[in-house]
Amino acid sequence: MVAAAGANDEDSRSLVRRFLDVFPHATAWSTELHEVLLVGSAGPIELDGERVAARYAQPAARAALAEVGIESPEALLATWVTDRAGLERFAGDAAPVTDDRPLIEHAAWVRRGELQRVLPRLLALATDPPLRPGDPLRPAVEAERRELLAFYHYSLHAMAGERDEAGAALREALARDPRNPYYLWVAYGKQ
Repeated sequence: MVAAAGANDEDSRSLVRRFLDVFPHATAWSTELHEVLLVGSAGPIELDGERVAARYAQPAARAALAEVGIESPEALLATWVTDRAGLERFAGDAAPVTDDRPLIEHAAWVRRGELQRVLPRLLALATDPPLRPGDPLRPAVEAERRELLAFYHYSLHAMAGERDEAGAALREALARDPRNPYYLWVAYGKQ
């Protein structure tokens, strides 16, 4: 399920609440600046850097992910936002969307300024990906995560008209990955 950080806060929380009501194990991943991918399962969701790297090494997976700026297994793992506990804090006491209570069917789904309202709340919930302490990808995932968070902060500063702060955050993100197609597309409208 994809929840939009640019969608209105109340309906996003209701969608997440419903997701949590269905899946006992849930995680959130950033897919774009304005979207969050929810992954749910009946069983525990375990992250293993070596398994992720092996799957990323498959040519089709690597090519598809590279097109959207995910240029390594570490960059993929850096898109982790939070686990069920963080999603529970986000959803709070929101009423769930259900077939007999389709709260979002007639809502003003996207409202002006919601990204600046919702994204900081999601970033505040961010936790480190639950890789085991000795996972060989851990240091690189942490570096990729700092880069991605700098990019998100760039975007928030840019939307708020804070040019100096936006420029500093963008330079921080691009210092590590100056040719990232996603960063270049959002910041400059080009790839």
